[in-house]
Amino acid sequence: MTSLTTTCRDISELLPAAQTACRLLFQECFKAVIKNIFITETYRSQERQKYLYAQGRTRPGQIDCYLDIR
Repeated sequence: MTSLTTTCRDISELLPAAQTACRLLFQECFKAVIKNIFITETYRSQERQKYLYAQGRTRPGQIDCYLDIR
């Protein structure tokens, strides 16, 4: 698990089916010589989503997230 302020990029945090899909995607990109692919975030808890949604609304910062899961 990650903290509210840390982005999780760990594939092992995903469900097994999503882990497999992610690995297959990377394999296909490698075969196609696509080198600039990376994971921006894997697992995001509801608490982290709420934290990101609050940015620029109820806490300082630029609005970065538009999905409200309240």
